[in-house]
Amino acid sequence: MNMKYSFVFLITFFVLSSALMLSAASAAELEYYGIETDIERNLQMMITVTLTPTSPVNHLDYNPGFSIFNLSATTRSGTSNCDLGNVKDGSEISCDFYGMMEGETMIRLAFSTREGIKPMKNGYEFRAEFPVPMPAERAFSLIKLPPKAVLSEEIVNQSFFPPDGSTLTDGKRMMISWEMENLTESDTLSFSTIFEVVGDGGTMWDITVMVMTSVVVIVMIIVAIYLRRGSSPKEGEVRVLPLLNKDEKRVVDIIAKNDGEARQSRIVKDSDYSKAKISRLIKNLKERGVVDTEPISGRENKVILKIKGVE
Repeated sequence: MNMKYSFVFLITFFVLSSALMLSAASAAELEYYGIETDIERNLQMMITVTLTPTSPVNHLDYNPGFSIFNLSATTRSGTSNCDLGNVKDGSEISCDFYGMMEGETMIRLAFSTREGIKPMKNGYEFRAEFPVPMPAERAFSLIKLPPKAVLSEEIVNQSFFPPDGSTLTDGKRMMISWEMENLTESDTLSFSTIFEVVGDGGTMWDITVMVMTSVVVIVMIIVAIYLRRGSSPKEGEVRVLPLLNKDEKRVVDIIAKNDGEARQSRIVKDSDYSKAKISRLIKNLKERGVVDTEPISGRENKVILKIKGVE
């Protein structure tokens, strides 16, 4: 008799424990939700989705709303088993997680797609909508345009949606980013951008090499900012500091304070950076057309600021 009651107790305990675990999983929230879209030269896209639940989960369904391939899934702790299925509106990712630990809940889904981009008269339009799989405290989205791509409109924020995004560049590619907070499962994250690829014929596959440096991209962004503010820069003056990192700004400031020219050794002394670091920073600035160098001895260069009006 006691064994019978013990068996009933164990079954009841197991059922209740399972119900609580499922309830905890369904009530999970995201501390962070990130979407990075990398548009490649051939119009194929690599998308990386990063999800950080506030507590461990044992299952996740994610439907990006389009067909995908080359799926890979990783977790910071434990193991994952993900399947890719076909649904009416594209593909669905279904993942089970085992051994996920508190504080180590990051999930990363990476996949490729050829959907979401359509040709236009003078370029291409990228458009995508991403679901919110569970409430999220904060979210971040980044779109990397292909090499040699520029935004289509002179006024920058008319080339992408939502219009409150930020533009940036690494000197080789243009990017648009957005930050969001307090998302719910009923929200849908919609992003779009219109861009052109500078090259012969205007197509992505037949691009020929032509004179196109990152200075052109920087000038276009700065001009667009001035147009948006209702003013334009004086001839020969371009404000480049917003596009430089902290170390690059430091080097440019030192050169500007020395009437636009400074010995490389002087920059090392005034910045308190190492010779190797200063050489690397000057090389990056030179490649982007911000500075030029002139040898004044076998071991010494003079660094010349090419862009006037730096503040």
